[in-house]
Amino acid sequence: AYLQKQLKDMDQDLQELDELVDEILTYARLEEGGPILEFKETNVLELVEQVADETKRRTDKVVVSCNSLTSKEEEIFCNIEYRYMHRAVQNLVGNACRYARNKVHIEYSFSDDICRIDIEDDGEGIPEKDWDRVFSPFTRLDDSRTRSSGGYGLGLSIVQRIIYWHGGRALVGQSQLGGAKMSLLWPKNNQINPS
Repeated sequence: AYLQKQLKDMDQDLQELDELVDEILTYARLEEGGPILEFKETNVLELVEQVADETKRRTDKVVVSCNSLTSKEEEIFCNIEYRYMHRAVQNLVGNACRYARNKVHIEYSFSDDICRIDIEDDGEGIPEKDWDRVFSPFTRLDDSRTRSSGGYGLGLSIVQRIIYWHGGRALVGQSQLGGAKMSLLWPKNNQINPS
């Protein structure tokens, strides 16, 4: 039994190392002059629903819901790099699940040629004084957000770089559910990487 526990702990450590290396390499790729992105017309609402479904299969700790105020084709299709955008949304939803008490909600909206995804949770939220630091690499905001709760402080900086290469920005705020609200905004028609 002791040996089995040791092997399980080693396996967990190796998995965490793999994840850390992956995070560092992804961050480096996004930071160094920009990755080669393949922008393709994509149904963003489907992407959001896919992340919600994947998350529901992985956790029974929280209720994950998603919604959109629009389903018009011209408003839900836009040019994105699917793999990276999927990762950004997945990262934010995973974070929300980690800190939520019971609920995580994902909302897609479109207004004035801007696509927007909001991820909200009913956790303790993030103090306004820390909002500017949230997306900085290797940032941990307080003792409750330690390694035991997951993460190395790179995830949100990766999200910021991904949305930057889509010509957009990432924001943090207060959720109506009581916790944090993380938002991705980017122009629908942008196909040019920022210089």
